[in-house]
Amino acid sequence: MLFFFVLALCDPSLLFAQDNSGSINGTVTDPLGDSVAGASVMVTNVGTDAVFVAKTSDLGVYSIPKLPVGKYELIVKVSGFKRFVAEDVEVHTSTITEVNAQLALGTSSETVTVDASDVQVQTSSSELGDVISGTQLRELPLNDENFMGLVVLSPGVSPAQAFNSRDKGIAGGADFSVNGNPSTYNLFLVDGVSNTDVGSNRTILIYPSVDSIAEFKMLRNSYGPEYGQAAGAIISISTRSGENAFHGGLFYAGRNDALDAYSFFSKQVANPAKPELRRNDWGYRFAGPIVKKKLFFWWNQEWNRQVRANPVSSCVPTAADRNGDFTVAAPCDAQPMSTPSQATVAGMHPNAF
Repeated sequence: MLFFFVLALCDPSLLFAQDNSGSINGTVTDPLGDSVAGASVMVTNVGTDAVFVAKTSDLGVYSIPKLPVGKYELIVKVSGFKRFVAEDVEVHTSTITEVNAQLALGTSSETVTVDASDVQVQTSSSELGDVISGTQLRELPLNDENFMGLVVLSPGVSPAQAFNSRDKGIAGGADFSVNGNPSTYNLFLVDGVSNTDVGSNRTILIYPSVDSIAEFKMLRNSYGPEYGQAAGAIISISTRSGENAFHGGLFYAGRNDALDAYSFFSKQVANPAKPELRRNDWGYRFAGPIVKKKLFFWWNQEWNRQVRANPVSSCVPTAADRNGDFTVAAPCDAQPMSTPSQATVAGMHPNAF
């Protein structure tokens, strides 16, 4: 048994995961719009200098899959044409980015540079989904630093009664329905690995820190066959990585009942009081290269501390109930007992316990 376990760890072909990487596809044409075959296409990750290459087919089509999330520079070169350069090409989680290049006549020492557009119409696939960037996650005022609050903003998403975007871990709950499907039909992925609570199949298991998320995409309909474990939504999360430069940061978010207003109901009493609420979230991150252009690290920690009042209401026996007199109903009773004999027959009056 130990042998097979070690074999599974050593052989990557035995480790199954969903694909959360992006890709860049496109066509290369000449000034007349005809296809250019055999053109060299090279994309370079701006942060890590990782290089990926491809060549166009006879139809002038190219595809560079399995790209980590990030910003890229794309260069197209072919003899007899000026070099084509597209800057700031964004690659997103589980998304096809389309960059088409129309070459101009000239020499390869000449360059035509364009800025890639972030706003694109999805024509490469029929899937419906929304990308939430890491910048949005870190700069929007999230309730208690929980990214799940942004999930329910997508069209067709309805939070269930048990949905909890405030707490994390066992205390939290990501129960929501997408396009009418049960909440147990959703699949959570972190860097392509399933992160769904297999005990209930209704919520995310490990909540990534907001600081550690590069972005996430919520696929709601018509996604590809590689997502074979769900019929609802696919929430694919990509985490951040180090780059060739060192980066770091700190954050703090806090709530305190001293800054809260009195509620409408608390004002109705003589000595109003506010529910106790003290929440503190803080953390840090540090990332950079171990070996430039080859090996990188990312480290972050986060703490959440909370003191919160938990009001509880319950129906308890009245003094008359304790003495065996059920002729007067307690305020929470729907139907009072009219005679002691009826109470004796009932035997299990809810106020008797």
